Amino acid sequence: MAPQNPYLSAELDWLCNTPDLMLPPHSQTRPSALQQPVTDSTALETTYEPSHRLGDHFENLVFQYLNCNTQVTDIKRNIQIHEDLKTLGEIDFLVQLQHHWLHLEVALKLYLLDGTGDSLTHFIGTRRDDRLANKWHHMLDKQLHLSNRPEAKYELAALGIEQPVDTALWVKGWLFYRQGKMPGNLPAPVNPQHSHGWWITQAELPWLKQAGHRFLLPSKMQWLLPPSLIDPPLLDFAGLVDRVMGSQRSLLALVVEAEGRERSRGFIVPDQWSESRL
Repeated sequence: MAPQNPYLSAELDWLCNTPDLMLPPHSQTRPSALQQPVTDSTALETTYEPSHRLGDHFENLVFQYLNCNTQVTDIKRNIQIHEDLKTLGEIDFLVQLQHHWLHLEVALKLYLLDGTGDSLTHFIGTRRDDRLANKWHHMLDKQLHLSNRPEAKYELAALGIEQPVDTALWVKGWLFYRQGKMPGNLPAPVNPQHSHGWWITQAELPWLKQAGHRFLLPSKMQWLLPPSLIDPPLLDFAGLVDRVMGSQRSLLALVVEAEGRERSRGFIVPDQWSESRL
């Protein structure tokens, strides 16, 4: 058997062993068959290449997971649903579990809390044009309904799938809090055990300074990897400041302990980030 791709293996380990970001309604929760770790790695693609587009990268990772899941007997992906010449939307995955089909929508999201945290509207993307509330309601109210719309029957019939099919959401990611201070009450859809980190402005960089810690500034396609597989060199605090100060972009940084383990992660944003608006 060909050797496994260590990057893909590490990302699959992350996918299977980290908490989901959001908890969908019970009827849209992933079935137990899709909550199992990878037990058969023979279907792994050793030539797997990460994508620079984070959403595409995550979809490709989920596809690898489904390929390796022994409970999955067939997979259809990226099925566009049309009405006349208009595209109504795209189904991420149609997954056959034995003789049953499941419509699975997936997303990888990272949001910064800019507010009190008692509403999903307070969680904002680094470019501030992406809101957790909008994404969550779009997935629940539009994307999950695509497979059961009357217009979908022709596309599904061409794939040999009878309507209706069950639906499920799978959302992974992180929420980031100002200097790591998580509020006491979070909106109900947020998983209480979600992965989380911190965010600071460039002026607050001294908050990160601590003896023995080093830092990594991974590219987007390395965000799901452990520090040992990330290519950029480790930076000391002075090197981090030199790389970050004056940047007009929000940068993801990993704090790495002396032993090489990830201690925490977060975003360093321009000083005017909170005041910027669309």
